[in-house]
Amino acid sequence: MHLPPERPTPFRLRWILSLALALVLLVSTGALAAGVLKGKTYQGKTASSGRDGEGHTQRFKAAAAIALRVAGNGRSVTVSLPSTAPLLYCFTKEQIQVQSTKPAKVSGSGSFRATVDQRFVAGPGEPAIVQVISGRFSGGTVTGTIHTEAAECSGSTTFSASAR
Repeated sequence: MHLPPERPTPFRLRWILSLALALVLLVSTGALAAGVLKGKTYQGKTASSGRDGEGHTQRFKAAAAIALRVAGNGRSVTVSLPSTAPLLYCFTKEQIQVQSTKPAKVSGSGSFRATVDQRFVAGPGEPAIVQVISGRFSGGTVTGTIHTEAAECSGSTTFSASAR
């Protein structure tokens, strides 16, 4: 005996289409949330002012430059502060001579936390300044905060950068 092929019921067809649509929306939302452009370098500047360790607003002579290089796979970012003038919340004539950093992991949502150690002279010991950079990528832009850890010269400011 030969039975005719079973046709999907309207309910089952709607259920399958709803499931497919939900899956498409989930995948596209995840792609938009991450937003990091793989292999790109983002360049930008800090705000022209920040808050010192006591919460007082401090204006900078000029906004500091920031560069963020994303790995080809988009899973890590290397941050640098190219200026030799330190991003500090007190006055100094000293210039940054050595800067070191390691790639920081970029999360699935596009956020990261990186550190940049800065020294006025090369050599062993603790760095004079530690910059802690946290932010989030959203397509061609990244925004975030730079927390400066430098004894009585600590503070924080914001930054924004665009892909080049």
